[in-house]
Amino acid sequence: MEENKNIPPKNPANDGNANGSHGGNGGGRRRRKKKHKGGNGNNQNHQNNQNHQNNQNSQNNQNSQNAQQGQHQAQPTKQAQANNAQKQPQNAQKQGNPNNQNGGNKNKQQQQNQNKNKQQNQPQNKDENRKDTYAYILDGNLYINLTNKCSNGCDFCVRNERTSYYGNYLWLRHGEPSAEKVIASLNGMGDITRFKEAVFCGFGEPTYKVAEMVALCDYFHGKGLKTRLNTNGQGNLINKRDIVPDLKGKIDLVNISLNASCAEKYQKICRSQFREMAFDAILEFARVCKRNGVPCRFSIVDCIGEEEVEACKKLSQSVGVPLYIRDYITDS
Repeated sequence: MEENKNIPPKNPANDGNANGSHGGNGGGRRRRKKKHKGGNGNNQNHQNNQNHQNNQNSQNNQNSQNAQQGQHQAQPTKQAQANNAQKQPQNAQKQGNPNNQNGGNKNKQQQQNQNKNKQQNQPQNKDENRKDTYAYILDGNLYINLTNKCSNGCDFCVRNERTSYYGNYLWLRHGEPSAEKVIASLNGMGDITRFKEAVFCGFGEPTYKVAEMVALCDYFHGKGLKTRLNTNGQGNLINKRDIVPDLKGKIDLVNISLNASCAEKYQKICRSQFREMAFDAILEFARVCKRNGVPCRFSIVDCIGEEEVEACKKLSQSVGVPLYIRDYITDS
């Protein structure tokens, strides 16, 4: 217990006889103790304890109220966090979807443009029920369409972005034909002896199909027709061997598309898969045909310009092969 500091100290003058004598009458009268105005010390202590208790209770009540108030304020914050946590996956999903971003829209537009260009470069016939065309008539000649493969991608090719060529649908949808299929397709054309010659051309490079071409040459010669091969001159590169001996006695004229006076210019407009090797191979193919007695000529289109035409003439003369200049086909 804490000492009560409000109790005053004792006064010696009021504490018994001043002389301190115990016997006899000479010491005078005893005085009665007076009560101090400071009041009772025990009552004062009780009052202080009561005040302290009240103050403590008041402080506890105040702390309790503050705690409850803080709890109510914290609840909306927790609820808001829960709501934000629920929204975050949705936001993440939106961010992860490329269609909701500018980059995704751009990629989608690029893909659509690529698909559009692909459809333009590879025309498809709208008539899904039609038969493939293996033989067709043009300028009084019989043309044979053996393949759509080609080692070139020439800027001026007649098949560029076309579904047909003078009404003939030459894109093969059911595979490359055999010699027998080509002959069977001739049955609806009547007497084929009326044609001047049979020309191997179509929408591809015929030297991809050397065996079928040679077999058909025997058939056409048996009908009295001459034969001609329109080629890009890259048959030896395509077959990885010299095919000129196969053509001897079978092809009556080999028409070699020259189209340029040098390798650089040729590759720029013809874009061969063999690149710069292609042009030298074309010249060598013509030389080998000439040495083996296979009639051949170079051909160019007249749209390449006068200077280039003159340069091609000089090149043809140096090889010893004649040059044929043909009109550029603008519409079919």
